[in-house]
Amino acid sequence: GTAGGFAQQIRRMTRSAQLCIFALASPAAALPPAHGLWINRRTLLSHGAAASVLLPLRKAPAAAPAAAGAGVAVYEIASAALDRRSYRGLRLANGLQVLLASDPAAGKAAAAMNVAVGSMSNPEAWQGLAHFCEHMLFLGTASYPDEGDFESYIASNGGSNNAYTDSEETVYFFDVGAGALPGALARFSDFFAAPLFTESATAREVAAIESEHSKNIQSDGWRTEQLLRATRGVSGHPYNGFFTGNRATLRDGGGGARAALLDFYGEYYRADQMDLSLLGPQSLDELQRLATEQFSRLPSRPGPPASAKYDPLGLPLSPDQGGGLGSGAVASPFATLVVPVREQRAVSATWCLPVADFDTWLACKPQVALSQLLTARADGSLLSLLKREGLGTAIEVGVEEQTRSFAVVTASLALTEAGLAAWPTAMGHLFSYLRLCREKGVPSHVFDDAKALAQLGFRYAEPSQPQAFVTATAASMPLYRPAAWLSGPSLLEGAGGPPTVRQLLGGMTPRAAMVEVCAKEVAPKAPLSERIYGTRYGRQPIEGEVAAWEAAPLLPELSLPRPNPFIPKRLAIKAPQTLPRKEGVPSPTPSLLPAADGARVHFLPDRTFGRPRAFAYFLWRSPEFYTSARTAVTAELFAGMLAEVLQEATYEAAQAGLVAASGVSSDAFTVQLGGYDERLPALATLVASTVRSFEPTQGAFERKVDILRRQLRDAERRQPISLAGYRRGLALQPARFSNEQLAAAAGEVSLSDVAAMQEGVLREAQLEAFVAGNLRENEAAEMVRGVRAALPAAPLAAERLPVRRLRRLPPGGATRQFLAGNPEEPNGALEMYLQVGPDEGDDWLHLLLLSQMIDKAVYAELRTKQQLGYIVQCGSTEADGVRGLVFIVQSSVQPPPELEARLEAFLRLFRGTLLLTSDEELDTYRESLAAQMQDVDQRADGQASRLWAEIATRRYDFGRPWRSSKRMRRVTRDGLIGFYDKYIAAGGAGRCRLSTHVFSQRSPPKGPLRDDPLPDAFFPPTADGFGVDWAADRAVV
Repeated sequence: GTAGGFAQQIRRMTRSAQLCIFALASPAAALPPAHGLWINRRTLLSHGAAASVLLPLRKAPAAAPAAAGAGVAVYEIASAALDRRSYRGLRLANGLQVLLASDPAAGKAAAAMNVAVGSMSNPEAWQGLAHFCEHMLFLGTASYPDEGDFESYIASNGGSNNAYTDSEETVYFFDVGAGALPGALARFSDFFAAPLFTESATAREVAAIESEHSKNIQSDGWRTEQLLRATRGVSGHPYNGFFTGNRATLRDGGGGARAALLDFYGEYYRADQMDLSLLGPQSLDELQRLATEQFSRLPSRPGPPASAKYDPLGLPLSPDQGGGLGSGAVASPFATLVVPVREQRAVSATWCLPVADFDTWLACKPQVALSQLLTARADGSLLSLLKREGLGTAIEVGVEEQTRSFAVVTASLALTEAGLAAWPTAMGHLFSYLRLCREKGVPSHVFDDAKALAQLGFRYAEPSQPQAFVTATAASMPLYRPAAWLSGPSLLEGAGGPPTVRQLLGGMTPRAAMVEVCAKEVAPKAPLSERIYGTRYGRQPIEGEVAAWEAAPLLPELSLPRPNPFIPKRLAIKAPQTLPRKEGVPSPTPSLLPAADGARVHFLPDRTFGRPRAFAYFLWRSPEFYTSARTAVTAELFAGMLAEVLQEATYEAAQAGLVAASGVSSDAFTVQLGGYDERLPALATLVASTVRSFEPTQGAFERKVDILRRQLRDAERRQPISLAGYRRGLALQPARFSNEQLAAAAGEVSLSDVAAMQEGVLREAQLEAFVAGNLRENEAAEMVRGVRAALPAAPLAAERLPVRRLRRLPPGGATRQFLAGNPEEPNGALEMYLQVGPDEGDDWLHLLLLSQMIDKAVYAELRTKQQLGYIVQCGSTEADGVRGLVFIVQSSVQPPPELEARLEAFLRLFRGTLLLTSDEELDTYRESLAAQMQDVDQRADGQASRLWAEIATRRYDFGRPWRSSKRMRRVTRDGLIGFYDKYIAAGGAGRCRLSTHVFSQRSPPKGPLRDDPLPDAFFPPTADGFGVDWAADRAVV
């Protein structure tokens, strides 16, 4: 679980999909207490009016078989006509709101519970308590007291689980094999009915909170968020607390911690302040029965919502650090100068703005229009001007926090070196553009286009993965009346957009902005240190700059966006939908279209999903991109400059649901496109023709070189566990260049090198293409011909095809040790890689099954019981066709050698666990994995991506999921133990171990770092599977 960070990621992801998750509010008949006025999260207020209670749209018939007793209200849920799922809303007698989603095609079931309390409700004396409570609910309940019972049940049934704590909500979620849903709900519901909060678990789990905080200490996201609160926070507002907590704020799990947890849980964990989302292949009646049986027992106690304590407090942030906007005692404005951990240069403006009408905000989503205005890339945009003047490289705009009473809005400009020196000028351009929007007014077509695209997106949306669906809907359910639980987060409704955006822009003034400059170069001016994360910072007076920004004239180079010409109009489905997806039945496979010069063109028309979308993938195999470190850097710069040109050229298309991406790898140049099919062929030709026709400029070259150099420097300052994976990659793939080699080459490459690469790029190459979706065969063929005409390439001789080789580890073990690149990093890491080999016989199946069984067991032992660190994982991996098992542990409490010793001790005992595993439990693992293997192609984009992976790797085994599923069901215990003894157990004849240790510089090893030699032996290159009869169920999976 995390506190806030995951929810922030959800916000950023959902903003791009126009699905907005904000604060908590939804209908109910709760009444305010007599002692004061508060806004119930289940009551939507009309602006300037009293609370209104929304009645159910449809009552359950008295004779309904799913009726669960008196007091249960049943709601109709509006959904898209093409949505294959069916829905029902409930309000149980205890006040719990429930969304049911029945999906007969779902391979898994899932559930999520949103509790309307988060880190803004931390008691002042117990910072991090809401997050701590989230952790504790996983550690035993009255009916299931074993601390690992829930995790074990979910894992053995092919599922996963997690939770996050945000400022105003805590969301718990899981997915599981569909047949295991009743048992999972029985355990899950006990979280909210009878958690134990044992003394031993309380004392132990605080170490996990400390480990999580330790992981975050060197993360710039956590650091800058806390610094904003420390430097701009209004005293006494709970938004400005320490959300995650640590060992100190939670008193090492003692000093009354358990009593504080019980008080917190008792006050806030009430059914009438919870929302449950539940999805499975079961019928709606069966899902309703499960929900009412398991969750009707949740307690419902009278009381105000958590937000009643802070909603009346006013704005939590102020540019004058506590004076309060409009207080009459505004201090001189200042900019906060921040020294980051990672390489970055940015200047940002943050505004904390009052929300006058929360309902209207939810309906019209003004941040969508704001983002479209400020992040536009077309000519006349703010970003175009910043790039032209050499000041900036990117713009991000977002709502970082949203409640019923305030919103925190941030606009951030990524700067060049020259832009950092002239950051007031860059900010002046931002304020000039905001002034343009205020004075000229936002054109009506901006709102019309946004509404139209949101409607198209909702109408043609494809089903999301079960866990993603329940997590998102549980988080947004409290915001909308039941009928709009699905449509509300997606659609832009009502006429409130223009006035709300005007109000938003009216508050985004220079004097109301909290300005932050973040760059390593400001270190000499940063004498201060934030107390929790140790972030170095300083203050710089900016009264003169603010006055200049306020008086800045409108710039002629800036203009408001035009109507989007790419919004699709022709949405007809071109092929009859004659192949509906059926469980256990392989999906249709691509056919090969005629093509000349050795090219392979695959095509699959959509006869299953019925959406007006298509996808196109192009791959040109070539050895020219990775012949040396200098060539690799040149190719990276060429790809980056091309991407920048394409971003501007295709910006309007991207806003209208068309996506184009290009890139280079060690052996190929790729182009991928997708979206509404009407304009896809034209987009493909545009991208292909741009590859050789765009003009590489000195300014773009310098921007990309600067970004690449900083990325390479940053790569050494990643978390230790990431560095361990990087070092393993270098050891196993000797043709790969190190960050040091690439950084040295970056200093040698010139613009003329990039121009020369562009001139000669893909003159000889092997083309592989795949077109899928709502296109006819002739349209697909014509698209490919257009791309080949725009980017012609002569055939590449077979002997010149690039070959990737992976080092073969010998039986035994090797250890390689390194120091973390960041001197302030408190953690070290162990990665132990056990190489198995190519897909031969049932080895891959044994590996997958073992990794599933080991993962939760090693987590329970090393993380939960021994508390070695927050990150403990086990999983299977593949590189260049070679499989292996990877264990990772990141820790600040033990050095890597000791972590490896603990892991080896666990593995010695795990063989006994395998022997004692019952036939029933083993069968549960087998069946859940077999079901997962064939639970593919739920969406058109997912199917296209899976098939393209087979093509790009030259495997072409399109029916592999279904054959693998059948083979998994035949795996035996003897075969599994034999595999374990050979490849996993210490001393096994086939055990090939590579251990990577990354030490914290604070705790280096006493002797020299180990660097065991590795032999120059390699696996044969992966064979071309084209034309292989995979349906024969050969030994290779």
